[in-house]
Amino acid sequence: MTTISLSLNRNIISIILIACAIFFGGLTILHAVPLAVRDKVANGLLADFVLTFPVLFYFVIVRPLKVSAKSLFLVFSVCCALAYLVLPQQQRDYILQIRKLSVLAELFVIGYAVMQFKKIKAAYNLYHVAFADPIYNLRLSMADALGNSPAIKVLAAEVAVLRYGLLFWKREKTDAQYKAFSTHKDCGYVAIWCVLFAVVLIEIVPMHLLLMRWSNTAAIILTVLSVYSSMIFIADLSAMLKRKVLINTDAIVLRTGMRWRAITGLNNIQSLQKITNDYTSDEPYLKGGVLKNSGNLLITFKQPVMVDKLYGASKAYHTILMQVDDVDTFIACIS
Repeated sequence: MTTISLSLNRNIISIILIACAIFFGGLTILHAVPLAVRDKVANGLLADFVLTFPVLFYFVIVRPLKVSAKSLFLVFSVCCALAYLVLPQQQRDYILQIRKLSVLAELFVIGYAVMQFKKIKAAYNLYHVAFADPIYNLRLSMADALGNSPAIKVLAAEVAVLRYGLLFWKREKTDAQYKAFSTHKDCGYVAIWCVLFAVVLIEIVPMHLLLMRWSNTAAIILTVLSVYSSMIFIADLSAMLKRKVLINTDAIVLRTGMRWRAITGLNNIQSLQKITNDYTSDEPYLKGGVLKNSGNLLITFKQPVMVDKLYGASKAYHTILMQVDDVDTFIACIS
């Protein structure tokens, strides 16, 4: 499991570095070269966008990680869109011609996804009856219909972010058989979140104005990325408020917002320890607190439990350090 996780992280980091090198490096060179050769450089950059990067994505992500080849259509579309935004008019005309050639293939992929929607919805309803957890039920139902690949897991995670980011006002129902404990109050997460979000908003405006003096396109891209980052920020708080730790007579659902989740039986809990100071251990454990390295409860299990993360590979742990409000009552409910 560790080897798979390292390989996954290494490949994802590699493709991100390649994307940054092509995008930022190419734009820097394009604006630095003389006007006489700028058109040739723009043609080369266009080729990197629509040919080089998709090919590298195939060899770095699709082939070694066994990701569905259909993801190449999405990557190709994003590359074309970015190229259209940042390249000169002549290259934009080339992109429009390329898009005409690829539209039939993309319509086929979209049609396939639409055909699978009913299957995804039916599987989701079945999982939802067993246990109401929108994030992981969506991931499982998409895996049933489209295949269990890292690309599907990332796509399901993005849909979850959209759900909690855009529908932050929507209430989430909790089964009456469960007793719920929040995870955000004792550490003052809401206050910390408000301060950080205010700082982010204050920094976005001057950065946008500064980039507009250099490139309107770069300013637009930064604004889009900033809006998306803000939505992730909102989704994290929304999920933190709604997704509580749940206990019934047989099982316990441990989670911190939408970041991670673990489900196990109460009879699998070996010990519960209240933590009042910083906790460190030479043994591996999940740092699952609301804030990094924070936590007021250390849970040790008789048998390892599988921890599912929104992003990243699942991993089994013997011990979890996490944050639970009213920890004394929580311990009393289990003991």
